[in-house]
Amino acid sequence: MQGCSRRSLMKTSLIGAAAAGTASLGAAQAAQAKPVSAKTYDVVVLGAGPSGLVTAITAHDKGAKVVVLEKCDRPDGNAIFALGSVCGWGTRHQKEQGITDTADAFYAMMMDISKQLGDKALNRTYTDNISAGIDWLESEIGVKFGKIRQMPYPRLGRTCRVVGDGLTGGARLVQKLLEAAKKRGIEIKYEHKAIELIHDEKFAVKGVKVLTPEGQKTFMSRGGVCFCTGGFSANPELVDRYIGGYATRMVLRGSRSTTGANIILMQPLFVKFVNMDQFHAGPIVGETHVNPADVLNSGYGIQVNTSGNRYMDENNTYVIKARTTALQTIDNKAWVIVDSECSVLDRVIPKYDRLNSPYGKADTIEELCKQVNLPAAKIQKLVDQYNKALTENKLDEMVPPCTYKKPHPIAKAPFYAIPLQGGMTATFGGPLINTKAEVQNLDGKSVPGLYAAGNSAGGIFFFNYAGGAQLGAATVFGRIAGEQMAARAKAMAKTQKK
Repeated sequence: MQGCSRRSLMKTSLIGAAAAGTASLGAAQAAQAKPVSAKTYDVVVLGAGPSGLVTAITAHDKGAKVVVLEKCDRPDGNAIFALGSVCGWGTRHQKEQGITDTADAFYAMMMDISKQLGDKALNRTYTDNISAGIDWLESEIGVKFGKIRQMPYPRLGRTCRVVGDGLTGGARLVQKLLEAAKKRGIEIKYEHKAIELIHDEKFAVKGVKVLTPEGQKTFMSRGGVCFCTGGFSANPELVDRYIGGYATRMVLRGSRSTTGANIILMQPLFVKFVNMDQFHAGPIVGETHVNPADVLNSGYGIQVNTSGNRYMDENNTYVIKARTTALQTIDNKAWVIVDSECSVLDRVIPKYDRLNSPYGKADTIEELCKQVNLPAAKIQKLVDQYNKALTENKLDEMVPPCTYKKPHPIAKAPFYAIPLQGGMTATFGGPLINTKAEVQNLDGKSVPGLYAAGNSAGGIFFFNYAGGAQLGAATVFGRIAGEQMAARAKAMAKTQKK
């Protein structure tokens, strides 16, 4: 099946922006927008990714009549590109493998990774509910997790990897959730793009207007609407507005469908958006989507831009290297120069060869630079300076400094030039939610009937995240949103009967 076409995405995005503007003309006008053909459900979920499907399944299992509206003709969010890790503690897997962990240690890690700027209540809610969430994915959805591998901080022994069986773990997770939804008879309507929220005169959300191949339709909801549409990494205008122009030149490492529906459609409701300048970055080669993270993490070589200049400390993490490459280079392109002693070449080079992704390899620095169009004299001088500083234990005096803990010379041929670009994986910013997954407004109150989960929600992550925590958050807050919306729908039904 094909995903959304570029033409249809542009067209519907324009319509969505116009609809958002129309919604702000008056609450009364929006409240009257209920066509005769409108259908009413207990719960309306926007987006058929992990958070949306988890929300829908949970609400259904709590007795709600649910519909999932997906703007593309298949699930097309970031999850299908993901390795499929879920980060948690206290799981069956940890216990069976003798891995000791505690809630407090896990929570401290989550806050540490977010530089203490992630919302404390949301991160505590994640911590307190992730173990049950992982168990639920196994027992109720049939997700298979492989053996936990011990990894460097912060993952340690906390990452449960979905067994892909030929797919990415993320794609397999979505597949299993779709199977569970189908088994329950949950309606999933594809090519249904949300273009306007319907609310009453008090801004309580009552439903959503969508664009379909047959025209506009309206879906009303007793329990409200939950946004599970991802972030805004694929919307250059929003990226420029909230992060900066340099970030619009980053390579998308995920979906082209995450265009900020949560931001565009919620703005008329005076929603509080947080952490809007924050995102996850990673290295990538735009033309082939090869990931050069292994060589960037190896502790070997120097990193130069296309002008032949070093522009950052090579000891930084691959996340910072990707972000800084986009920020410090005009063309968002750079090279890592290493020699044949680099310990990860046996993993990196076959990957480049398999995907016909170009790189440089030569017996001299001069010939290497000719291959990849770098200034040979400048690069040779840099390599000589680096080797001399290493010998004299003065790498930290270079400009910029190089702070490798165990540096290696660039001396043994053949030499390699591995290309990289800064890529954007996902945005962290969005509408602030509370521990009930309710969207908050600028007055510090919940917007009645409006929920968000997954990357559509803001507040959980800042600066960075522990690998697997995004799918973990989708699971935790999707389950919470489903429970809350089902309960709200029952309460509304009782009120209407009176």
